[in-house]
Amino acid sequence: MKKTLINPDFISLLHSFTNYIKVRNYKTGKRNIYQSAVSDFLIWLEVSGIRKIKQVTSVESVAYFEYLIARPKIRGEGTLAEKTIKFQLFALGLFQQNLLENKEIETTFFIPSYSQFSQKERNILTVEQVKTVYQHCQNHQERALLSVGYGCGLRRSEIEALDINDIQLFSGMLIVRSGKNSKRREVPMSNPVMEHLRQYLTQERYNAPLGNGALFVNAKGQRISGDQLNTLLKKMIEQTGQYELIKSDITLHCLRHSIAFHLAENNASIEFIRRFLGHAEINTTYLYAIKNKKRKLITTL
Repeated sequence: MKKTLINPDFISLLHSFTNYIKVRNYKTGKRNIYQSAVSDFLIWLEVSGIRKIKQVTSVESVAYFEYLIARPKIRGEGTLAEKTIKFQLFALGLFQQNLLENKEIETTFFIPSYSQFSQKERNILTVEQVKTVYQHCQNHQERALLSVGYGCGLRRSEIEALDINDIQLFSGMLIVRSGKNSKRREVPMSNPVMEHLRQYLTQERYNAPLGNGALFVNAKGQRISGDQLNTLLKKMIEQTGQYELIKSDITLHCLRHSIAFHLAENNASIEFIRRFLGHAEINTTYLYAIKNKKRKLITTL
């Protein structure tokens, strides 16, 4: 990417930001780190065809974050360190505040917080491990549970609340009627997921008591609780006979994290992952992008 700004409007905004930083006594160092971070962003906007700062929306800020994730270091090998990306985002937050105060923009564009990245890491299954669990399933119910937990990335509470009518095989959509914060969403099902659910519905579920129409029920037709579903998953993991997998303490939420990482590994956009998982904010999804980048770096060493 080019190294100098050309757009006179952007140059003026950068000068204004420089004064903003000086007045507030931010320590910029010899390299003018705050100005450099904002200059990088403005140059990226130019290259992307953005000519006015008011054109910037959350779409551009998400794309810029993805650019930072993949951006090579200027010196040395590899991509930008987490702390560098963290600083870039912090500087953009200051820049946006400066824009608001000067009435250069009327509405904010999305800038992620880094608070999400300090969360406890969960165990992640590899694609091969997921295949192994599928191969050792003993009935259609087990395959169906793996399909909605991993294949559809549902939360434990969402799986527990699923009804038969939520599986819409004719449209290829799974309906989450009340996800986190009571939000409804439609999750696309892959062909293998639809086939596993079709087999479960036609060969096992419809032979069980209808009960209240829950998707996963016990022998009495009662809805299976989230804890019981996790117990079933633990049994499924133990059926593989793989010690490393068994000791990993895999839960339904680990399946959800696993599909998120695998989507990121296959270059799915942050926005797609956000919609697929039902995140209210893009911010939550950045966690997967950052940690996925770390995993890729480790595997290439």
